[in-house]
Amino acid sequence: MQQAVYDSLSQQLEKKILAQSLSLPMLPQVTINVLNLVNDVDSDAAALSRLIQSDQALAGHVMRIANSAAYSPAAKMTSLQQAIARLGMQNIAEIAMAATLGPKLFVAPGFEQLIKDLWVASLSVAVWAKEIARKARKNVESTFLSGLLFQIGRPTVLQSALECAQELKLELDVDTAQRLIDRYQQQVGLLLAERWQLPAAVAETMANIDSSEAQSRSQDVIDAIRAARVFTQAVIVDGDCDVQALASHPHVVAMNLYASDVAQLLEKLDDINETIEALKL
Repeated sequence: MQQAVYDSLSQQLEKKILAQSLSLPMLPQVTINVLNLVNDVDSDAAALSRLIQSDQALAGHVMRIANSAAYSPAAKMTSLQQAIARLGMQNIAEIAMAATLGPKLFVAPGFEQLIKDLWVASLSVAVWAKEIARKARKNVESTFLSGLLFQIGRPTVLQSALECAQELKLELDVDTAQRLIDRYQQQVGLLLAERWQLPAAVAETMANIDSSEAQSRSQDVIDAIRAARVFTQAVIVDGDCDVQALASHPHVVAMNLYASDVAQLLEKLDDINETIEALKL
């Protein structure tokens, strides 16, 4: 029975993808503005502060995260300008984007927990990827956003599959949903990247993260995210922080990280977990 449901929903999804009629979520305007500002070489801290302060809910959210133990373990900050001065524009922009791109973008009745789990997994990869890229002395700026968004097709497919199921009067279960997500997440993610006009590194990560083909222009970012998935699997899913096993993994080797580097990264595990928890707020 579920195979028939899967086949019917696959056909419907493919029709919608081909006709470009999927109900893709809209990127919040404030996120677009933050992205544009971060990519503008002439932007400054004052512009970022004004932008965030234009949305009081976002401003409050950013300040709560900036004052969390993960970002500000010592003195508390009382203004966005102070937070930007202490943490830097890149950190504050990442906090703002994480705050506006969470589970609330998606409508998936009955699958809310799955949406949250997908988001936490993306946050984890993004935070680990940034730390790994920094340790390997690679491009840190694009790594967090690419790690955050390279799986954004997954919740989008789930939302679309539920809409198709409603149209066809079918019941969608978790296993069937997961099969559809796995099959279409890359294709739909790339549609979103184009619709949202995301940076090239994000789309290239979506397209190449599981490919063994020729290198991408954003290979450093892709390599960092691949390594981050290895760390996330080891420390969050498996609960196995074996330094030698991690250091010998091909995706970690690709980042030119040695056992001593891996050990130093694992020493930051509590701080990394605190950062992930803060960004979930």
